[in-house]
Amino acid sequence: MKYFLVLCISMLGFQAGADEVKQIERLYEQWREAVATADIPSYVAVLDPDVRLIPPGADVIEGAAHYAQFLTPVFDAATYRIEVITPPRVEILDDIAVAEYEYVIHLELKNPDQGITEAGALTASRTEARYFDVLRKNESGEFRIWRHTWQ
Repeated sequence: MKYFLVLCISMLGFQAGADEVKQIERLYEQWREAVATADIPSYVAVLDPDVRLIPPGADVIEGAAHYAQFLTPVFDAATYRIEVITPPRVEILDDIAVAEYEYVIHLELKNPDQGITEAGALTASRTEARYFDVLRKNESGEFRIWRHTWQ
């Protein structure tokens, strides 16, 4: 009986972890859709308020409000399409999760005579990168992206 109880408790923990992974996978689906539609409110909705965007070769952007300000001219200048090479591989460590994935970002300038000038923004018509995110669980029990970087 004791072993059965331990097995049941373990299975409940496994199911909770699987549910959290599914929630994070849905978060990334929402994020990709927000990029494709240039929907800044939906984009920012997946971010932790204290998010840090850590782009290679540029200053860190701190906070969801600053991130939204950064996105406005970026989405005004171009349209984006994400090609998933490797979907997010998620590991959960209590109230923290990490996600590793590989995307190709296709960018098309709305006005070819005007480029993207925001430091930290992707500027090539095709960028293949490996991404690494740290997610943090909020008070509602939902994970949000807390740190975001790529190479």
